[in-house]
Amino acid sequence: MFKTATAAVAAGLLLAGCSSEGSSGSAETAEGYPNKQIQLMLPWGAGGDSDVIARTINKYLEEELDVKIVVTNMGGGGGTIGAQEFMKQNPDGYSMLAGHDSIAVSHLMGKADFSYDDFEPVSLMTTANQLIATNVANDWENMQDVVDELKENPESISFGASIGSTTHIVPLGIMDSQDVKFNIVAYEGTAQRTQALLGNHLDLGSTTIPAAKEYMKANQLKMLGIASEERNPALPDIPTLKEQGIDFVNATNRGYFFPKDTPQEIVDVMDEALKNVAENPEFIKEMEAMGVDVNYKDTEEYTNYLEDDVEHLEGMLTRQNIIEK
Repeated sequence: MFKTATAAVAAGLLLAGCSSEGSSGSAETAEGYPNKQIQLMLPWGAGGDSDVIARTINKYLEEELDVKIVVTNMGGGGGTIGAQEFMKQNPDGYSMLAGHDSIAVSHLMGKADFSYDDFEPVSLMTTANQLIATNVANDWENMQDVVDELKENPESISFGASIGSTTHIVPLGIMDSQDVKFNIVAYEGTAQRTQALLGNHLDLGSTTIPAAKEYMKANQLKMLGIASEERNPALPDIPTLKEQGIDFVNATNRGYFFPKDTPQEIVDVMDEALKNVAENPEFIKEMEAMGVDVNYKDTEEYTNYLEDDVEHLEGMLTRQNIIEK
């Protein structure tokens, strides 16, 4: 089926090339697409959630496309450095970006001069809800204990976050819901934040199930709540924030992007391949084992989701006086 779709794409593009002088380059690029290895920019360091999830997707995507996908990790700036570098790539379908909500957050907070509009969305693939973690030595048993203490002593509890990235949204969202104030402390990434939590140099930090599981098993970190609509089957004993009276849901939603102006026919081929990955029972099983939800959205659905995401984030950041609308 996939080879047939690819052939149809190539034929359509060749016809388009005959009718338009300027489109011949796109036709040549798309003929038989893909027919060589694809470079995937991952704008975070190796070993984190985004890296593990992307490499798992790649394993199945390589089977769908019958080409190699080579990952480049380029961390820093809450994902902005790698994404900025990616924008220099040619829109020929052989460079992809693994991105998530940090693109919008960084732009809204003035950490980046680009947003979703500067890329071609392909597909949303996974959703991983945020957990609130603390050292097991601390007395808090749930997030309501934390909120009660903050109401008595504002900013008395520190919350680690990568400023201008997705983890920054978690304390801001809780503050927005409960009218309390954390002492938000900057950490560049998950690894630094986790080490601070393990050493009890930091009171709270957000994490996800893949990152937290080993530390929970070792009885080093405990989870005070999960920012999801319902409890996660992978951690059924962890209550949602909503159960604790905190009306806030948050997740890292990971998807794929091409450079701006990548031909739609190429986007369609990749979207179909990612859809097949998302429907693969073995892939779903691997994600479930990590506590990650497969949440595929096609190109149109993903584009609409991204627009709604920006609107939602802008409203919350405005209420918290982080930005001016």
